[in-house]
Amino acid sequence: MTCSRVPARCTDRLELASWLACVLLAVAVVPLALAVASVVASDAGAEAARQAAERQQVPAVLVEDAEIGSGTSSQHARAVASWTSPDGTGHEDTVPVPAGAGAGEAVLVWIGPDGSPAGPPLGRGDVVVVTVTAGALTLLLGLSTAAAVHAGVCTLLDRARDRAWTREWAAVEPLWAARFRLR
Repeated sequence: MTCSRVPARCTDRLELASWLACVLLAVAVVPLALAVASVVASDAGAEAARQAAERQQVPAVLVEDAEIGSGTSSQHARAVASWTSPDGTGHEDTVPVPAGAGAGEAVLVWIGPDGSPAGPPLGRGDVVVVTVTAGALTLLLGLSTAAAVHAGVCTLLDRARDRAWTREWAAVEPLWAARFRLR
């Protein structure tokens, strides 16, 4: 049994080319995502090291009882505390403290190089999360872009095929209708 070869339409060739381009883009986006993750890991690691070098914890004394704010968990609160920075300067500001802490209690607060309150430095886990998120988002964005472009091309090609089929049927239909009227 032999199969006759039906010549491919131009739109079929374009759809195949679009599919191949989509696959190539999907393959190319993997090293791109790894490169983005590598750069983000390097930058986040450097930022974590900088923060670890600049920030430190110092003892502070609460000036008032801790208040649990709206939208926060029952384990964390904020209160005004006073502390002395390493250069001897006194500071007073609202800082996060354990819930239930009372005035006069000692707590540890993170401060920046100027002695003002700062968050804890980025940890290894924070760097990993940022790195994985950046790589995964790059991969997801690249793959979804490739798929969306291919879907758009296929939609346009389907419209072109439909218009061609409509033109061809408009040319053939009167001949078929005349055949059936003669019978």
